[in-house]
Amino acid sequence: MRRRRTPLFVLLVLLLTSLGYLLRTWSLEHRVRDHDDALLRQNAVAIAVAVRQRAAAAERIDADFLTPMIGENMGLRYHSVHGTDIDVRRNGFDGTLGPQDGNRNLWASAPVQGYGYVLLSEDDDVVQRVVWDGTMTILLMLLAVGLTAAVVGVALARAYERPFHRLAEAAAALGRGRFQLDLQPSHIPAANAIAQALEASAHQLQDRMATEDELAQRASHVLRTPLTGLRLELEEAALDETLRPETAATLQRSLTRIDQLDAVTGELVALARQRALVAEAAIDLGTLARQLTQRWADELDVRHRSLSAAVEGDAATTYTPGPVEQILELLFAELVHRSAGAVRLVFTAGTDGHLRITITAESAVAVRKASTAPLQRARTIAMALGGRLEGEYADGGLEVVLPRR
Repeated sequence: MRRRRTPLFVLLVLLLTSLGYLLRTWSLEHRVRDHDDALLRQNAVAIAVAVRQRAAAAERIDADFLTPMIGENMGLRYHSVHGTDIDVRRNGFDGTLGPQDGNRNLWASAPVQGYGYVLLSEDDDVVQRVVWDGTMTILLMLLAVGLTAAVVGVALARAYERPFHRLAEAAAALGRGRFQLDLQPSHIPAANAIAQALEASAHQLQDRMATEDELAQRASHVLRTPLTGLRLELEEAALDETLRPETAATLQRSLTRIDQLDAVTGELVALARQRALVAEAAIDLGTLARQLTQRWADELDVRHRSLSAAVEGDAATTYTPGPVEQILELLFAELVHRSAGAVRLVFTAGTDGHLRITITAESAVAVRKASTAPLQRARTIAMALGGRLEGEYADGGLEVVLPRR
């Protein structure tokens, strides 16, 4: 996205700069023309006065007399009352010396009272060169503006994209089953709106997990309690020796059906708890353990601490990685401050599908005013998933138990 937008931004800046320069140049050209026109009128009057004085003294008026009165790129005509014209042209002046409306050169005339008039003209290219000269300077200016625009464009694009990159990471984390997202406010309203939507979705997911676990426990209690009572009553009735054989057989079959119903109830509750948080997000325990172990090993290596890890049970058992990753991130933040020495991670997939993670540290460290916020947050997540978190790092290890999700 940035590769496409930055050239467009640079092109837009160059176009606007060029347009501004053209507008400024055209305005300057009109000002220069007005200024030179006023000067020509003043000079024409002065020349007319000099010509009248020379004519009144009956002295010769010719090109030698008129040439010193004008500068480069200028022309002068003295039209006498006798109908003769004396034209003087300096280097750089071309065009006519007549007072025609179509004459592109600047010109001004002044009367020589009793002797004719003088017409002073300046070549039109003088104004063009003054206003439009300096092509190299213009190119260098545009190059500098273009480079500055490119740098500013890249910086603005990165600043604009950064909140959306964080949102993409948060959305990916939510897709992996993490429902506690670290979203920071942004100066872009659209990004804030998306962040609020993700936060709402994450809270809804967390509430759903807690509700489902509560319903599973409630269903297990509501279904199994009467079944257990009924089974006890049937067992007590079956102990009566006076029962006829067919009645005893019926009671025994009923007990078998109750056991089957109890087993099905347990399977349904377990199935509800083992359902993945996000469809197609679950990965096998072996892959999940390798990813988490590598992450912990890199972080502990910076702190000059070693890590050993093991996977026990069926490594092909699948789990939603998001909650496991977030719980271990929170526990790692506390581990590095509350323990020392080597660390061991053991991932165990239970026969019932539960995931058991044991974190053991070589020794504990007394921390002054230690914050328990990471541990509490990890315990909250575990409980929301229907699991538990208990133990100490250096005293038997901290144990995290999560149902299969």
